Amino acid sequence: MIPRDELPEDAAGWSNIEVSFPRLSPDTPDSCPVSTEEIMEYVRMESADLDESKEESLQFVRTAQVAEEKHWLWTYTESDGQVCYVLLTDRPDGSGCLGLSEPNGLSPEQYMLAEYYDEIYWS
Repeated sequence: MIPRDELPEDAAGWSNIEVSFPRLSPDTPDSCPVSTEEIMEYVRMESADLDESKEESLQFVRTAQVAEEKHWLWTYTESDGQVCYVLLTDRPDGSGCLGLSEPNGLSPEQYMLAEYYDEIYWS
């Protein structure tokens, strides 16, 4: 795991970070503690598509073990073509987080690292 103080301060620098995370076993959306229906309920609230959000626009990318957290990552392609990441994070204390945001030029692994350090809200 890359320590936070060794990471760039600006978004442009993050695109040069090489990071990889082990996948969970099984590396499937079925292993997620939240159902696809629940993920889509969230997407319908947060996506620009709102109630017009379509499940076929949600594509599973991968799982990851990021330090002590478990991550499940999807892409959601909005009707205007904008691709967003949808990330479910399961923390060891039993809490979790579900988020939807643009990738801001980050790879899935860079995005999960940024989310781990709460750095994904760059413009």
